[in-house]
Amino acid sequence: MIKRYYMIIKKYFGLGANNKKLLIHLFISSFLRSVSLLAIPFMASLVIKYVTAMDLRMSLVSTFFFLSVSITYVLCHHYNYVAYSNNAAYVHNKLQELIMNRVTSYDENFTKNISVAYIINTAFNDVGHVQQIADETFDAINELIGMAIAIVVLALVNIYVGLISLVLSIITISVLGRNAKKRDFYLTNQRREQDNVSSLMGQVLDGSKEIKSFNMTKNLEDYLEKYKSVREKNYFKKRIYDNNISVLVPTILGFGKIFVYGILIYLILNGHFEVSTLILVIGYYENIESKYEKFYSCLNSLSSNSIRIDRVHNILNYKNRNMLEFGDNDNDFIKGKIEFKNVSFIYEKMTVMKNVSFKIKPNSFTAIVGKSGSGKSTIFRLLLRLYKANSGSILLDDESIYDYTKEVYSSNVSIVTQKPFIFDMSIRENLNLVDSNHEHQIEACKRAGIHDYIMSLKDGYNTKLVRDAENISSGQKQLIALARTLLSKSEVLLFDEVTSSLDISTSKQVMKILKDLKKDHTILMITHKPTLMKMADEIIVISNGKLVGKGTHKDLIENNDYYKVLQK
Repeated sequence: MIKRYYMIIKKYFGLGANNKKLLIHLFISSFLRSVSLLAIPFMASLVIKYVTAMDLRMSLVSTFFFLSVSITYVLCHHYNYVAYSNNAAYVHNKLQELIMNRVTSYDENFTKNISVAYIINTAFNDVGHVQQIADETFDAINELIGMAIAIVVLALVNIYVGLISLVLSIITISVLGRNAKKRDFYLTNQRREQDNVSSLMGQVLDGSKEIKSFNMTKNLEDYLEKYKSVREKNYFKKRIYDNNISVLVPTILGFGKIFVYGILIYLILNGHFEVSTLILVIGYYENIESKYEKFYSCLNSLSSNSIRIDRVHNILNYKNRNMLEFGDNDNDFIKGKIEFKNVSFIYEKMTVMKNVSFKIKPNSFTAIVGKSGSGKSTIFRLLLRLYKANSGSILLDDESIYDYTKEVYSSNVSIVTQKPFIFDMSIRENLNLVDSNHEHQIEACKRAGIHDYIMSLKDGYNTKLVRDAENISSGQKQLIALARTLLSKSEVLLFDEVTSSLDISTSKQVMKILKDLKKDHTILMITHKPTLMKMADEIIVISNGKLVGKGTHKDLIENNDYYKVLQK
């Protein structure tokens, strides 16, 4: 049992979300609170002793000390409350910050391995419980120390009373350990099914149109019922071991109390002890009971929260074979020259790209074309460092893209997707996430051709965009996303089918913007539209992961049969 709780505490402190100064205050305050409580029964027995002896002076003195110890306990309790609040707030904020940082830096497979429901439940539910771990740990340690001190005091009063108290404490802790382990096993299973329910609910909200169209409600209810049934089984099994702890432990301590008090009353009646000794023993045995209850509560919470610690740990320490390390090349004077040298890439034992080589000049517009599934998007994923090539080299300005620092590379290579995501914030706040300088925002929006539209809105740049910008058209949303990309000052811009869902007018506007952008950017665009292919300085043709053509539209239409098919 000790090893198990040690591993829980070790994993918690391994999360890296604690402040040493706050932890020191928390431990000291917990220790002082526990120790000051131990002094109260002793002082109470002295008051009884001198009152029964009719010693007025010592009765008043002992009463003064009794009150002083009681006030000290209250002050220590308050000190512990303040220390706990400060530490809990710090850990809560730090953990959410760490989770946010990790989630934004992981590869695109992250949410395939760890569900969105799991991440959200962990960040907002589990973190609220994990913040208590340090307090529970220190309290458990100090309550155990307090129990040991109380047992020693009882042993000094009477060795048999002390031994009985020690044996009962060992038995109750053993019962707790065995039942807590079983309970936590079923609690883990219960939480897993809760995640399944949360995930299903999220998917129901996202796919509500399809559910209504295909009348999926009944089948979805069957899935929900299956998850609920498994959760219910684990819940009731967990409750069995919870009940064992709740019933057996008080019963053991209760019989022990009767036995100890019986021995002491017998000794008092036979003149071996005074009434004040009975008060002392009652006080310390009650203290052992209360400290055990607190100790059990702390261990119970540690056991329950061990699952939550594991969930936070899984997110913060997520590992994937596709995760890439950054280098130390901090040269930020990027021109935008790109080169693939015999690049091959294998994904899940399937060759997605084989010996692909090409060069892209700075300040140029290159179209990447091919049928669906041909490997076009793989080029972008490799350039975005979501995956690493199995062989060959990918260069930016004649340097490996894996050698640049994160700051340099991420600020020089950006993507605009077919369906860009816009946060539920104002237009200005969305742009602030990249650059908070309003003059820069206006300049970027003018270049993206969206400034005039924004200014026509009642609240201008303060207009709130709701539910991924559903209150504006897809074309306007695309242009805001483009302006956001321009704010990043990236030299290399990747456009993934950005005009596929736009109307003719907005598509023409985007084409005009692209002509302007290539003056000072390297532009790569995945497209199926012949009009954009004709605009490109050069076209890269991909088929089944291989380069099957490269040149201008005029050259390819005359000499490349595969490209001719794409035009149709």
